[in-house]
Amino acid sequence: MQELERGDSGIRSTASVLSSLVMYPIFKYGSEEQKQKYLSKLARGEYIGCFGLTEPNHGSNPAGLETKFQDLGDHYLLNGSKLWISNAPFADIAIVWAKDENNRVHRLIVERGIEGFSTPETHHKWSLRTSATGELIFVNVKVPKENILPKKNGVGAALGCLDSARFGIAWGAIRAAMDYYDTAL
Repeated sequence: MQELERGDSGIRSTASVLSSLVMYPIFKYGSEEQKQKYLSKLARGEYIGCFGLTEPNHGSNPAGLETKFQDLGDHYLLNGSKLWISNAPFADIAIVWAKDENNRVHRLIVERGIEGFSTPETHHKWSLRTSATGELIFVNVKVPKENILPKKNGVGAALGCLDSARFGIAWGAIRAAMDYYDTAL
């Protein structure tokens, strides 16, 4: 991440999200089938992913999520929205944080192309302009049952993913500080 930051903060952000916020939760909390289906494609760059946590009214506070899903027997029905999501405009999959009927936080894998799922791009950003950013909008999205990450739910799992991402961000910050120092020198 330090070397990617050397080239561009947006590129580091894209890679950091992919490794720490998409691949990590699948590796840590996913089923063997999910790992087989997604991890190698993500690692090779065949798939790009995004991490859908941040919401309009609560930022990145997993306890305040308003995005909800219902168990409808053969699938889950997902409704809500996310914003300021890196990689959203072109991501093949989204790791989406949502609450069930009991207000328990879970993660669902939502694949591009599912009816009711859209990813409008955010324009006119002031920073990280080379990092594609957008929204995730879910209107009666039917998510297959096998797309819920089965190992560990609750706020702690979301915070564990954010902890994982801090390493990439820290290495990027170190590289940016080195560049500032070199420029000043």
